[in-house]
Formats: sequence, C-alpha cells, structure tokens
Amino acid sequence: RDFCRLEGVPQVSSADAADGLMVNRVPVAIVGAGPYGLSVAAHLSARKIDYRIFGQPMLFWTNIAAAGNRRFLKSYCFGTNVSTPVPGFTFADFNRPRGLETFEPCSIGNFADYGRWFQENMVPTVEAVDVTGVAHQSDGFVLTLGNGERLLASSVVVATGLSGYAFIPPALQALPPQRCTHTADVTSFDAFHGQDVAVIGGGQSALEAAALLHEAGARPQLLVRDQALLWHHRVLQERSLWRRIRSPITGLGAGPKAWALTKIPGGMHRLPSWWRTRFVRSHLPAEGAWWLRERVEGVVPIHCSTVVLDGRESGSRLLLRLHD
Repeated sequence: RDFCRLEGVPQVSSADAADGLMVNRVPVAIVGAGPYGLSVAAHLSARKIDYRIFGQPMLFWTNIAAAGNRRFLKSYCFGTNVSTPVPGFTFADFNRPRGLETFEPCSIGNFADYGRWFQENMVPTVEAVDVTGVAHQSDGFVLTLGNGERLLASSVVVATGLSGYAFIPPALQALPPQRCTHTADVTSFDAFHGQDVAVIGGGQSALEAAALLHEAGARPQLLVRDQALLWHHRVLQERSLWRRIRSPITGLGAGPKAWALTKIPGGMHRLPSWWRTRFVRSHLPAEGAWWLRERVEGVVPIHCSTVVLDGRESGSRLLLRLHD
C-alpha cells in the first residue's frame, strides 16, 4: 500500500471490536531495525509521517562481527551508507573523525557501530521488541509484538534484511545442526578449535569462514565446485584519468557494468529479461576480496571441481561423499 497519513490515536479495528480489545493505530509499522529499517524511518520522519519501528538495532551485523575477529565488508565504505535525507550521516562521516578507513576494507564491527550511531541520532524511537505476527485485514494490518501488545497499521514495511535467508544444500539438509552449520549461524569460530571442518563454497563467505577457522585453531578444508577460485583486485584511489574513465569506481564496484547498474538502474530494469539475466550472471560472481587472499591461499587446503553428493554421521565425525 502507499504510505498514508492517519491520526495517531487509539482506535478499534474491525477484527478486535467483537472481542472488545483496544489496539493502537499507526500509519506505518517498520519490522526490523537494521540499515534498511533505520533508513526507512529516517525518510518517513523527514516527511512528517508517523511510524513505529521494532527490533534490535543492527543485531544481525553485531552478531556477524562478534563471531570472529578481522571480519570486513566486501563493499566500499562510501557505498555502504544508511540512506537519510539529512547530510552528515554517511559511513565516511562516522569514520573520518575517528581516524578509521573511509575506502576499504572496513570492519564489520565498525559498520555495526556506525548503524547504532545513526540510530541514536536519527531514529531514537526504536522499540527493542520483536514482531511475532502480522495479519492482514480490510482496514490494515494487525501486528502482535513480543511483549503482548497489538497494534493496527495502515502500512507495514518488512525490513528484516539478510536474516532468514541462510540456505543449506539439499544433499546436507538431513544432517543434524551440530554437524552442519551455515556461516550466518556461527556464533563463534573459536568453538571449532581443534576440529576438522569442511567449508563448502567458493564465495566471500566461505573463503572468510575458512580463514577464520584456521586462525581459531581449526583444520578447515575448502570444497569448491568451480574449477578455480576467483579474487577481485585491489582498486587504487589515485588513478590516471584514462583509468578512471575506463573503469569508474561506484558503490557497486569498479567498471562500466557497475557504473550502469548504479547510474541508470531504471534503464537496466527495462531491458529484456533474458539480456538482463545474462548481464547480471556475468557481474559480481562468487569471488573473494583482495585483502582476504593471503589468509587463504597456501594456508587452507582447497579442492576445486568438487561437489558434495551427500553426507552422513559416522561415529563422532561426518562422512561426506564427493564427486570431482
């Protein structure tokens, strides 16, 4: 639904009137207090639209940072801002006075600190409570909160970010969680100290996990289905005019493809779907950041052209059947 302006006074919804229950009404409810939820709240506030926002500020990124040291964003600092109509609240604005990196690589823990700083200054009304249910009805949406409160919202913005998108390959989904863990669910890489760990994947997440496991005293091995690992090269800030024209730096990376996606996203969206899909598949493939390479290559055993067919428990260990 379009955002709309309503009086923020207690009203009775049609669904609850029969039960005699009173619920508060709000024009917009935001579910999630990460970068996207905080940004939506900042823009609504600038437009004088009443809202309520629920969630633990920057919880996902805080947990990612706490799981292991030396975890960095793959994106550029200047391209990782929480959008706001008010100037002075970019990631670089937060880092520069503190003497921190403003280009790359930027610490994930620092990014979480930036988000909390943004929240304290721009969205101080965050309610640190979870939304446990959302139900649609004729005059809006009924939200149930973790503290038992119910409210009626004309519009709901779901901004839960990356949470809930962890994917385990079908061949391994039957394994117990203590044997098969997604990187997003790892709360501490130190817990794997002294263990043999198979890391499946060849993208940034898998490569970083292998490095962190090794540094935590585990014995990781990388299983990669592609024929070789891909690494992106470091982009220098000081470059010649020809280099800047040939490979412009944008928030989505360097090069003409990144420039097109950043500068003319509407035009890209209107292209035929077959061409658009082909374009995206050849842009930003699974690859590792330049600053991670020395922590993986020559350090962690890597098995390319390897596919995991299935896995099963064998005593206190896990037996994987591979195809190479």
